[in-house]
Amino acid sequence: MIEPKQTKKAFQAAFGKGKTRDFFSPGRIEVVGNHTDHNHGLAVGACIDRGITASVKKNDDGCIQIASVGYKPFTFYVDELKYKASEKGTTLALTKGVLFGLKERGYRIGGFQAALMSDIQSGSGLSSSACFECLIAKIIDVLYNDGDIDPKIIAEIGQYAENVYFGKPCGLLDQTAIACGGVNLLDFGAEDGIDVTPLQYHLPLKNVLINTGSSHEGLDALYARIPQDMRLVAENILGVTYLGQASEEEWMRAVSTGNLAVSESAKLTAQHFFDENKRCHTVVKALKENDSLTFLQALRESQLSMTTFLHNTMVPGQYTRSPQQAIDLATPFAKQGVVRMMGGGFAGSVLAYVYPADLAKFKEAMASYYGEKNVYEISFWPKGPSEIEA
Repeated sequence: MIEPKQTKKAFQAAFGKGKTRDFFSPGRIEVVGNHTDHNHGLAVGACIDRGITASVKKNDDGCIQIASVGYKPFTFYVDELKYKASEKGTTLALTKGVLFGLKERGYRIGGFQAALMSDIQSGSGLSSSACFECLIAKIIDVLYNDGDIDPKIIAEIGQYAENVYFGKPCGLLDQTAIACGGVNLLDFGAEDGIDVTPLQYHLPLKNVLINTGSSHEGLDALYARIPQDMRLVAENILGVTYLGQASEEEWMRAVSTGNLAVSESAKLTAQHFFDENKRCHTVVKALKENDSLTFLQALRESQLSMTTFLHNTMVPGQYTRSPQQAIDLATPFAKQGVVRMMGGGFAGSVLAYVYPADLAKFKEAMASYYGEKNVYEISFWPKGPSEIEA
């Protein structure tokens, strides 16, 4: 985490002297549960000690000014929240989307100045966009709503901003994992919304993130294909809207059903969904029992499923700098550990769980491929976006 003293200096450089309040919004990892959220499945998500730190000062004129170190600053007023297609894909659009979503739900909104610094590398797959969305929502929550907004509402508003204002299709995994903080089992098929079950992580494993340097830009169609295929199977084979509305037994009885609207590839995405849900239960049990071997085997199987069923570990025909290449390179050095792709896939990072005795040689080997700055340890973070002490 970047210390607030750094963002305070950035605030002074951008806006002059003034007493600020400091916030931190963590990034997230998906422990297990890849591409399950959008079809009412299960996932285990966790916040980490990398994210966005902000120094913030409230104002009374409705003006929002954001200076994010390394990026162009922007300014707008809270009465200028109308969606503009020309702003799609920008941080400005995300910010306006969050403010509009809060206002539409009846929450108070207002102005502030903020200086931001992030230690989430661009394209790393730690959900920098969801991290930012939840940060902005939490700032407004604390400054104008007494900190009373439910984390699940913050997650939904973040997803709205990303889907509608930013223009990127995404499920609710990233935002929910960040907004709720800690390590949680997330059930996206619960009758009353998302069910969040807190978990404890005490396994004797070190977590090492490897940023491959590949970009997620221009990959929206590849991401969209996976939920579309799952929905095709749900609707045309199982007669439901989402796969999570059918049981695994119903799926096994129907899997061989012929249907011209559903490809064999789409059926594989459905098989991944049901298998991944079971792996979530396995991981939860392993965490409760501090069973590293079972935990690692579940993650190993999850990775194999992404490679063979989802086909989302690389852009077709682009192996170099892909997550799949990183997995292939890193797995021998992980020894008894495991290396698994992060997030939606096709680009970004992979996450290794290695035993302490293997850590030094693992990091050295991976740094020789990707550079030291792209290979680093991460730890789980107990809270979601929140105000912090300087």
